[in-house]
Amino acid sequence: MENVVGGEAACGGSVSDAEPRNIGVDTTGTTQHKPRLTETNWDLFRLFFSVARTGSVNRAARDLGMSQPTLSRRLKELERNIGAPLFFRVSSGVKLTQEGQDLLRSAEEMVRSFEEFHRDLSLRVGHRSTAVKISATEGLTKHWLLPRVKKLRALNPQIRLEINSTVEQQNLATSDLDLVIRIGHPGDSELVGRRVGTIAFGLFASDSYLAERGAPSSLNELVDHELIGSMAEYGRLHNERTSHITLLTAFNSAANSRSTLSLTPVVNHFAATAEGLGLAFLPVPFALAEGLVRVLPDDTAILDLWLLRRRESDLRKMTKQVWRFLEAELTNTKPWFVGQRSAQKRLQQVA
Repeated sequence: MENVVGGEAACGGSVSDAEPRNIGVDTTGTTQHKPRLTETNWDLFRLFFSVARTGSVNRAARDLGMSQPTLSRRLKELERNIGAPLFFRVSSGVKLTQEGQDLLRSAEEMVRSFEEFHRDLSLRVGHRSTAVKISATEGLTKHWLLPRVKKLRALNPQIRLEINSTVEQQNLATSDLDLVIRIGHPGDSELVGRRVGTIAFGLFASDSYLAERGAPSSLNELVDHELIGSMAEYGRLHNERTSHITLLTAFNSAANSRSTLSLTPVVNHFAATAEGLGLAFLPVPFALAEGLVRVLPDDTAILDLWLLRRRESDLRKMTKQVWRFLEAELTNTKPWFVGQRSAQKRLQQVA
């Protein structure tokens, strides 16, 4: 019986003897053909397994979504690399040679292992690709991000959000973050993004504290008041640029000259202020949302607001969708971030 690869009617013919071969020389000086096993890739075994399983090159080609001549050519390549015939032509299609049967037993095990690997990989990759990991400050998470989660989920119910709330600038490589909403200095060069607005900071107190101690009439009087926290607790927020903001300089100077209540994480500054423990330097929109009272409203620190991402995160479709959503929402709420009262009311109505 004649040996053919994909020996059905449209098989595409035999391989010409003029095709290049891998020739070697044994110790007696006789030339011999070396099987090019090192050049045989996994895809050829996959094609072989499909033909062996269906018993037909034509049917296998249809299943694989490729032409019959192309499949026949690839199978001949596998035969050349192995150095043995794998198929005989029969009336119903093709039949395995002894070498083909031996290869099939090995190929079946390889295919099962690969399919299990592929299923496991798909589950792992799919699970991570639907998760979008966001880092934002505690106040920004509570007062701006969380009120928008329902709206985001309505756009795509498949999105799984993982929000890490901290004022600290994390190492993106170890924390595997996708998106970062950052106040102040944009930080790491490994991030790309844009400045999406500014956020106002001011001094705040509770009604009970003001009833007991009164409000300062100028920044010079801060040394006469109880102060909560210091800029050191804001990590890299206090950088070279922000050090020139008058309000920050005055608050820092007063905090350093007297005993202050130091609290971490920074989110506790809101709670301590609400308890009447002193004056605190806080983001205006978040403090107003907490019902705190602003003192010295003419003294404001304006810091940049950045939306940043990892370059690699663009490969994930979900991450790109969340990026566009956050970018639009941050742009639409610029007035709220600088403490405009009308914007505060509109945001509360939306939330």
